[in-house]
Amino acid sequence: MKTTGVTRRLWSPALAPVSALYGRALEARARLYGSGRLASARAVCPVVSVGNLTFGGTGKTPFVEFLARRFRFEGKRPAILSRGYRRRSTGVVVVSRGDGPLVGPEEGGDEPVAMARKLPGVPVVAAERRAEGARVAIDLGADLLLLDDGYQHLALARDVNLLLLDAADPFGGGRLPPAGRLREPLSALARADAIVFTRVNRADPPPEARATIERWNPGVPVFTARMRSAGLWDESGSPVAVSRLAARRFVAVCGIANAAGFAASLAELELRPEELFDFPDHHRYGRRDLERIQGAADRTGSAWILTTEKDAVKLEGKTLLPVVTLRLEVEVAEPGFFPLLFARISGEPGASRKASRR
Repeated sequence: MKTTGVTRRLWSPALAPVSALYGRALEARARLYGSGRLASARAVCPVVSVGNLTFGGTGKTPFVEFLARRFRFEGKRPAILSRGYRRRSTGVVVVSRGDGPLVGPEEGGDEPVAMARKLPGVPVVAAERRAEGARVAIDLGADLLLLDDGYQHLALARDVNLLLLDAADPFGGGRLPPAGRLREPLSALARADAIVFTRVNRADPPPEARATIERWNPGVPVFTARMRSAGLWDESGSPVAVSRLAARRFVAVCGIANAAGFAASLAELELRPEELFDFPDHHRYGRRDLERIQGAADRTGSAWILTTEKDAVKLEGKTLLPVVTLRLEVEVAEPGFFPLLFARISGEPGASRKASRR
């Protein structure tokens, strides 16, 4: 399999001062919010935030979908608030009222549109200012808000602050921009009400990561989650048998932060693309990109394009070949996870420390 990607920036000691300044600025901002000198708006219903410390790659979107389904099952009316990263619109956009996408990825963002396609009964709202989006979501009937990628969005208060860490690389190499993938200094671990190591089916959380968590947030509940394939789906939303795809040649395309995770998911299904295109996260596919993908398909005799859910909403209808989507599902191993969440959103004192640590 040939992989076509982009050149990644390598670490250079010359970047260390810039990274240090960046980290101090973020710590100062967090202190201002923590002290109340910068105000966090409070929604009139509970808010559960899902976020991470690295730029992408921890499975936030599948995890938010997992929470939305469970809360719906428990009788809640959740709505999802997202920034809608790299959308061309501004302000508040209602991506879905719970009955499918009302806008495309250019206006609503790729991840919000992908979630809207899969979550009937769950409103999805994109807004840079999540407090404004919260008011709209509540007007749509929500009694619980799921803040997608919200760990750094301190302007909206939350009742539960969930932090996801990739078990294989919890801290993104430990370097801040522009040298690395760490979005905040490790001191930000202290804000978490619970921490979830994701993708534990592919790697064990390193002991040093657990020690770092204990240093910054003693006693915080720590959980683990598996992420695995939920199957393949065509453009009409119908399932596609893995054997059907494996029997013919195909090319794979992704524009996500963790292309290695996508490749690993394909390998677990014993799917071997003729070529894997690795574009930057949230990539907008232009004419030249589509020509490159089609050229690879023609050259290798491929009859399918296999991609991720957030890429599918940008590729479907633009390619000559049928687009097949790989879906992922989440499973949290420990039984105490949802009791912790429900205790927190009900305001039970001390609930953030009640789950047993792992």
